[in-house]
Amino acid sequence: MNTLQLLLERAVQVRGNLLDRLQAEGTNCWRVFHGVAEGRPGLAVDRYGPLLLAQLFHGELEPEDLHTLQVLAEDQELRLVLWRRGQGRGAPEMDSGLTCREEGQRFAIAERSPGLDPWLFLDFRAARRWLRAHVPAEASVLNLFAYTCSAGVAAAWHGAEVWNVDFGRWCLEVGGRNRDLNGLDPERFHFWREDVFPILWQLSGKGVRGRAARREFLRVKPRLFDVVILDPPTLARSPFGKVDLLADYPAMLKPCLLALQSGGRVLATNHAAGVDRKTWEQVLRRTAEKAGRELLSLQFLAPEEDFPSPDGQPPLKIAILSVG
Repeated sequence: MNTLQLLLERAVQVRGNLLDRLQAEGTNCWRVFHGVAEGRPGLAVDRYGPLLLAQLFHGELEPEDLHTLQVLAEDQELRLVLWRRGQGRGAPEMDSGLTCREEGQRFAIAERSPGLDPWLFLDFRAARRWLRAHVPAEASVLNLFAYTCSAGVAAAWHGAEVWNVDFGRWCLEVGGRNRDLNGLDPERFHFWREDVFPILWQLSGKGVRGRAARREFLRVKPRLFDVVILDPPTLARSPFGKVDLLADYPAMLKPCLLALQSGGRVLATNHAAGVDRKTWEQVLRRTAEKAGRELLSLQFLAPEEDFPSPDGQPPLKIAILSVG
């Protein structure tokens, strides 16, 4: 028995109770092995419906390790897929027909994708679970950096009306497939293909000013939402602005707070490993104060047990801010 086999067996034992719960609720996608915290940095193994996806972030797999993964896939009647970071995977398979399930909802997945995952980030499950449990049918939801709209689909679980914002055309195409897979009403599940900055500025009443105003962008009227989902990348640039979670999180959060109804909530994330939760909490509180919104409550969600953190500080931090 090689080292990887021992590590995988230990990971399965640790996840025993979680896997029982996931399978009971109709979920067939989870992180099987989180190498950075479970003894093999650079390797992650995920279950996505019919796929066993092994992601290699650096280095190479030894032949015996590859054999171990092949045996694991065969034992569970899954198809093994190997992704190497930095290795081109070509155009996304838009019509693969593959799906996975989470709490009974279905999501399209891809065996080949240019992104960092097969269209569904598994560590975000705790946030999607919260959305399903806390967003009522009459709510209005703004889903920013929507990617493939999985958060929007979760928010629409009870019938809420959702606006999904992302600049990626193929991302929103997958979002449309996720909408259809779950039988959501197209009249209440919207797509805005646009940069997040001009959308947020307009919705919050600030408007698009200066040189940015001379660019072409989707025109929307100011309005308030019951829930805003803010799940930005750690660092990104666009013609309208820069996303930098280390240097300027308030630039994203403040207009979200201004676009909320009284009693509304922001589900916000921060993926920057260099920012600890306590520091980020201070940023969230200061931003709410500067935006003139009373912070009624602040709650944190942790990734579930298939994403262990050796120091108790997972890179993904999830906060729920409720404002008056």
